[in-house]
Amino acid sequence: MLEVTGLRKSIDGREILKGVDLAVEKGDALAVLGPSGGGKTTLLRCLNYLERADAGTMTFQGQRMDMPALSRKDIAAYRRHTAFVFQNFNLFSNKTALQNVTEGLIVARKMPKAEAADRAMAALERVGLAERRDAYPSQLSGGQQQRVAIARALAGEPDVIFLDEPTSALDPELIGGVLEVIRTLAEEGMTMVIVTHEVHFARQVSTRVLFMDEGAVLADAPTAEFFEEQKLERIQSFLRSLNRKEG
Repeated sequence: MLEVTGLRKSIDGREILKGVDLAVEKGDALAVLGPSGGGKTTLLRCLNYLERADAGTMTFQGQRMDMPALSRKDIAAYRRHTAFVFQNFNLFSNKTALQNVTEGLIVARKMPKAEAADRAMAALERVGLAERRDAYPSQLSGGQQQRVAIARALAGEPDVIFLDEPTSALDPELIGGVLEVIRTLAEEGMTMVIVTHEVHFARQVSTRVLFMDEGAVLADAPTAEFFEEQKLERIQSFLRSLNRKEG
């Protein structure tokens, strides 16, 4: 479905991504692991054109694209097939849960309001928040706000969802509900690329794991192989440090 080769990105003269290659098949739940500052979020943002890559090619559903040269029109067309879930929810504080989900459908996709409302309600139902449709973000917990953000992503019926540390802004007791929603989506075959530090979650939910450090991919393997047959000491050390934190 999605293949990227030679992705490079520099910010303020510092090379953040150093020729990253990756491939995502339909139904994959690709977990992206690695230390802070390793380039994970920049990779995700480049994949959805929130940042423009300096170099690299992308093939999406058979169409090859030069990432730095893609026009705004082509970016908009590509984004109709994708969705992005941010760390900090990015909800409109003056709109209800339902309005937050319908906004993009009505404004960006010119969808009739009744159709948008029906699709939004179905998405809120999928994340267990149909009864909070009229609540404003200030009336929702952090976990509920993130589930609204996931519903907003689902409402666009994307082919792939990019999730950037979807639980990093949450208190520990609020993480479980969000992870359960993502786990259910993975079981349903939703194609996802998930930047996460939740190693136990990645092991349970992902089909493949990509490990990044200092802007480069050190490993890309099926989940069981990544965790059970890992030979690289750098990755073993990283996993031990996170396991200690989670324990």
